[in-house]
Amino acid sequence: MNVNDILVSIIIPVYNTAKYLSRCATHLCNQTIDEIELIFINDGSNDNSLDILNEFKEKYPDRVKIINKENGGQASARNLGIHLASGDYIGFADSDDYVEEDMFETMYNAAITYDANYVECNFKFIEDRDGVYKDLPKRGNVRTYTTNRDMFINPQVSPWNKLYKASILKDNPIIFPEGLIYEDTAFFIKSIPYISKTVYIAREFVHYFLRTGSTMNSTSIDSQHKVGNIIPVLSDILTYYKEHNLYAEYEKELEYFISKILLCSNISRIGRVTDKTLKAELIRNTFEALHEWFPNYKKNPYYHGKIKIYINLINPWNAGLISIPLGKIMRG
Repeated sequence: MNVNDILVSIIIPVYNTAKYLSRCATHLCNQTIDEIELIFINDGSNDNSLDILNEFKEKYPDRVKIINKENGGQASARNLGIHLASGDYIGFADSDDYVEEDMFETMYNAAITYDANYVECNFKFIEDRDGVYKDLPKRGNVRTYTTNRDMFINPQVSPWNKLYKASILKDNPIIFPEGLIYEDTAFFIKSIPYISKTVYIAREFVHYFLRTGSTMNSTSIDSQHKVGNIIPVLSDILTYYKEHNLYAEYEKELEYFISKILLCSNISRIGRVTDKTLKAELIRNTFEALHEWFPNYKKNPYYHGKIKIYINLINPWNAGLISIPLGKIMRG
C-alpha cells in the first residue's frame, strides 16, 4: 500500500508481551478498514515478542510495520510511532490488550462524517488474575464532551480508546514525557487546546486488562517510589500551557484537574506505600506542589457536592489516614 493511501495509523509499543501479543495483533490485523498501517514498536523485548511480530509481518506485509529500538519505555516508543505515522488519523493500542475488529473503521467514519479531529470510544475494564476475569468500574468518565473545557473534567486520559487527527500531534509539540509513569496524563491534557470537534462512540471497542504485577499496581519498592512521578508530569503540563500562552485561558480547568489528581488518585496510590518515611515524603511533596501551583484551589468553581467536602477536609496531617479506595469520591 502506498503511504499516501493510508487513512489510519495505529501505534503499538511492545515490550515482553509475548503471552498476549498474538491476540492483540490478530484483532488489529483483521481491522475492517483497508487503508490502515500497524506500527509495532519493539522496545527492546527480550522474550519472543519479535518472533511473533515477524510472523504477522509475513502474513500481513501491507499492514504490519516493525520498528526495533533499544528499550526506552512506552513513552519513547509512542513518540517514535507518531513521528513515523503516515495516516490522516493516529490511534494507539496496548500490546497486552485487544480491540474489536471494526473499531478503527467505525471511529474513522465518525471522524469524517462529523468533521471531527478527535474520536473517543468506550471500553471494557477487566481484572485478570492469572486467567480469572472480572469486570471493573471504568477509570474516568468516558462521554460526549460539550466543550474543550469539559475535557479537563474527570476524563479517561489513556490514548488507547482515541483517534486523533494526525496534524494535531504532528504540527504541535505534543509528546509523551519520557522516563516517567503517568505520561498519558500529560499527553492528553496538552492535546486539548488543539481539538476543535469531538465525537464519542458508546460501543466498548477496547478490552483493557488490569493485571496483577503491572507497573501501575505493583507493590514493589521501585514502583512505590515511582508514585512520585506524578509531580514532574503535572509540572510538565503547567510548563507547556504557560510556554504556549494557553494558561490564562484554561487556568481554572487546570487547577481543578491537577488538584483533583493530586488529592484523589495520587493520595490513593500513596496510601498503598508501605515505607512510612517514603509515604510521609510523598504526602509532603504533594501538598507543597499543590500550594505552590494553586494556593486557592479549594475555591475552584468546578468543585461541588461530596468532592468539595473531601477537598476541603483533606490536609497533610490526615492524608495518610484516608482509606483505600477513593473510587466513589474520584467519580464525584
